[in-house]
Amino acid sequence: MLRIAFITALLIVSSSFAFGQKKTSSDEEAIKQVIEQESRLFWARDFKNWQKVWVHEPYTIWTAASNTGVRQYIGWDAWKEQVENLFKESPEPVPYDEDVKKYDYTFRVYGDGAWVSFEQDNKGTTTYETRLLEKHGGKWKIAAVQLFFNANEPESAPADTGVNE
Repeated sequence: MLRIAFITALLIVSSSFAFGQKKTSSDEEAIKQVIEQESRLFWARDFKNWQKVWVHEPYTIWTAASNTGVRQYIGWDAWKEQVENLFKESPEPVPYDEDVKKYDYTFRVYGDGAWVSFEQDNKGTTTYETRLLEKHGGKWKIAAVQLFFNANEPESAPADTGVNE
C-alpha cells in the first residue's frame, strides 16, 4: 500500500513538473514572437501595429547605451512620441530579413511577468538586449527595453543613425 501511495505521489509531482515546463516553454515561444514582431513592425515603420505590442503605462521605459552616450525615454507617452517623430522623419521601411539576427536568449518567466535577454546582430553591429514583459489580457507586451551597443562599435551607433532596435 505504501508503494502505491509513493508511486501515485511521484506521478503527480512529475506530471506537475511536466505541465509547468510546457507552460514555461509556450510562454517563452510567445515572448520570442512578441519581441520579433515588435522589431519587424518597428523596422517596417508600422506604427499602428507596433504600438499594440507595448504596455501603455508611465513606467514603460526604453534605454540604449553606446560609446556615444545613453538615450532614454521614460513613460509610454515619451517613447510613443519619439517613435512617431522618427517614423515621420524616416518613413521608409528598413531592411530586416537577412540583416537582423537574434540569438542566445535567456528567459525568466514569473507568472504574468518575464525578463528576457538576448544578443542581436545587425550587419555586424552587436547589441546586448533585455526586455521586461507583462501579460495584459492574456497577451505578452513589452514594458521595458535596454540595449547596449558593443563598446567597440563605430561612434555612429546609435546617435547618428537614429533609434535602432
